[in-house]
Amino acid sequence: MIKAKDSTRLLLISLLIGQLYVSCAGSPVDTEVKDTNYQDDEYDYGGFDDEIIDVTKGHAEEQAPPYFEEMDLRIEAKPGDDVILNCDARNFQLSNAVVWYKSRTIIANGQNAIGQRVECMMNNSLLLKDVTPEDSDDYYCEILPQMVRQHTALRVGARLSILCDDRDITDRSQTFRQGDHHKLECRTYLPGNATIKWSFNDLNGQPATVDHQNGVIILDNVDEKNAGDYQCLADDGSRHPPHGTVHIDVQYSPIVSTHRHNVNTEKGATAELYCNYRAKPIGRSYFIKDGKTLQLSDKYSLKDSVHNGHNRTTLLVREVTDSDLGEYLCQVENAIGSNEVKVHVSYNPETPQFEDMTAEGNKVTLHWLVRSHQPLSEAMLDYQLTGSYTWSTVLVLETHRHNNTENIWKITHQLELSRGVWHARVKTKNTQGWSHFSNDYVFEIPEGFDVEKDEEVELPPDEIVRAGIMPMSKGAASSMQQLNVGVIMILVGALLLRVHL
Repeated sequence: MIKAKDSTRLLLISLLIGQLYVSCAGSPVDTEVKDTNYQDDEYDYGGFDDEIIDVTKGHAEEQAPPYFEEMDLRIEAKPGDDVILNCDARNFQLSNAVVWYKSRTIIANGQNAIGQRVECMMNNSLLLKDVTPEDSDDYYCEILPQMVRQHTALRVGARLSILCDDRDITDRSQTFRQGDHHKLECRTYLPGNATIKWSFNDLNGQPATVDHQNGVIILDNVDEKNAGDYQCLADDGSRHPPHGTVHIDVQYSPIVSTHRHNVNTEKGATAELYCNYRAKPIGRSYFIKDGKTLQLSDKYSLKDSVHNGHNRTTLLVREVTDSDLGEYLCQVENAIGSNEVKVHVSYNPETPQFEDMTAEGNKVTLHWLVRSHQPLSEAMLDYQLTGSYTWSTVLVLETHRHNNTENIWKITHQLELSRGVWHARVKTKNTQGWSHFSNDYVFEIPEGFDVEKDEEVELPPDEIVRAGIMPMSKGAASSMQQLNVGVIMILVGALLLRVHL
């Protein structure tokens, strides 16, 4: 039998077991509370505050964020090199992480690299093994969580590279200075032997081959003529051999010239002096007379224009008097240097300029143009066979205005010559004096057109040697008197021509 004392103990034990069961299994859901789910995210557990406490906040504020001293780097490499991409961040902490990107693609996360040729280093740098031209791209490491980046532009030389003074300039532009010394070298990274070929296109687009020694071009005392595109091609026998180009600009002192070194004028007229130049960087031009720079005034004015690819400055001298005659200097200067050209103003005819020539066998007809406000009174033609010590001379007494222009005259003469290379030049005279001789015009009479010794030399046609002078405002003589004198002198000139031939 169970005693009463034992019964009391059993009851107490049962009550304790029941309490323990209830605390472990939980209490049943109150069926009187409708639509309440204690597992829902919005269930009010009670006894908790919604504020989230950041236990690292005070610690983070004490540390400066990571940063890079250089945000953009550039690396040049050759195919097959091993390249280290640095990620040298200052204030890097244990709480920071590093992610490497190639363009927008992740290639490393922390110490975990993606790819067999990529290796992560303990200092967060990245090692690229055996690089190829396809590895050329923009790489950057990003420091988290601040998202601070450092970019590295990697360029791996293709199968061919052009170096200037040992720097890779393939498909780029370089600016040289007049007088510089530079070395262009074409290198190839091909398994076999390839033939290096250099070519050059100047600023006018004229192609030309370039001499080199083992792919090396030496540009000594650089000048404007060296400006243009240099192309190197490695002929390896393939359909598409590797090649590269570099564009060279040259800064040079002004190159100054004029088409009219001698300018004809007359009293009361306006004289125009032309000055053409090229310069890089652009130059400043001005005129000097008697050691003084001419200032803009009612007497002098300047015009700037572009003519046949040159910059042109024109000086206008108004109401010419005798004191305006003489030598003028056109001077042009820029940051590299300066240069000048001389222009002489006078009442004499300007230097004749050759226009053209026509030939029929051994008969040639030569044409020159001359500027002169004053009427021309005569012209002298000299011609000489190459190798001869003397010149033959023909006097041309009659000339005519060119296309009815006021101040331009045309000199025309026909010669019958033996085969060989000939030189011809002309000077003219107006009412004030003689011009300078023109530059020699050189032409050739081919074989098969020799003049027979006994052959009669025909007189030049009247319409070629003699032409009436157009009506002039002053200084005109009777056309009949000039014609009679002209015929006599033409006969004398023809006899002299026969003697010389």
